[in-house]
Amino acid sequence: MSATKPAAERVGWVDTGRGIAILLVALFHSANWLIGAGFDIPYWREINESLSSMRMPLFFVLSGLFAPKWLLKPWRDLWTVKLRLYLWVFLLWEVVGSIVFLINQTVTGVGFGVRHAVLDLVASPVLPRFELWFIWALSIFFIVAKLCRRVNPRLQLVVAGAVSVVALSGLDTPNVGWSGSLKYYFFFLAGIYLRSWIIRIGTVDNRLLVGAAMFVWVAVTTTVALLGLRDVFGLYFLNCLVGVVGGIAFSRTLRGVRWLGMIGRTTLPIYLAHTPIVILISSVLSLPILLSAVAVIAPVMPLVLAATAVLFALALNRFASRSWLRYAYEPPPFVTELEWRHRRSDRPARSAEPT
Repeated sequence: MSATKPAAERVGWVDTGRGIAILLVALFHSANWLIGAGFDIPYWREINESLSSMRMPLFFVLSGLFAPKWLLKPWRDLWTVKLRLYLWVFLLWEVVGSIVFLINQTVTGVGFGVRHAVLDLVASPVLPRFELWFIWALSIFFIVAKLCRRVNPRLQLVVAGAVSVVALSGLDTPNVGWSGSLKYYFFFLAGIYLRSWIIRIGTVDNRLLVGAAMFVWVAVTTTVALLGLRDVFGLYFLNCLVGVVGGIAFSRTLRGVRWLGMIGRTTLPIYLAHTPIVILISSVLSLPILLSAVAVIAPVMPLVLAATAVLFALALNRFASRSWLRYAYEPPPFVTELEWRHRRSDRPARSAEPT
């Protein structure tokens, strides 16, 4: 009994943490697209900038927690279960995102050629676009972590941490996926190699310590934001470390909220679908007749839109699971069939090779 109880609590708070992270992601994208649609809510940029010290670092740490087994499994297993899924949904939803983006540009009157969109789509496996960079980066992280599995973990963490310090201190690249990978690979590795420590933090029962962790994150984040210290070398990296601990503390505190855990167990469908939903709704709201009418509730619109997008994404996933639309979230049979045939065709040639 004593051995199973921590495991149950661990899964509970991890699901809650994922739920918190995906909701923060949806809130971030909702605010950005509403601002782009013409809503006068610039303060939401500052709010989301402060929340960013918890949002993606926590997401990647929790993604890394259950990655260690994939470093030990054969490459074929990693490809079959993880990478193939990520590749399929990335390519498919890049197409969806491109179409929705063109609709948005048409509605808002911003010029953006179809030819340009197609070229960007073709280049997306190297230059990921939209909010799908997370899926792209996660694939890269699994590959790099597996390739480096025989390298001393401390050395990996030191190197990745140094890169993260530089990237989070204001370094920018031409692509959001490249920048995000440099910033957050350390946190994915931390989920892998500091797993026992993270699990231990997540099982702390002392309310005073848990409350202190949340307070410290709020205090540090507020100080960094108000004093404009984000680009001070190394400081924002420390803010993100505190954000992870604070995020774990929040997850631990809210682990009894069942709907948060449910959302945390369905993060991929939400991540894939919520942005197109946000863009489409923002496009409609940008129409002059609606923009002026909704402007009264503009301060809370990011919260409303984020909640709406998450609910619609969940409903879409449930609806899709009953039909062929489920292949928007998983590779279709023909992909597996082609793979199986390729392996079958390879077997005779391999068996004929001299030993």
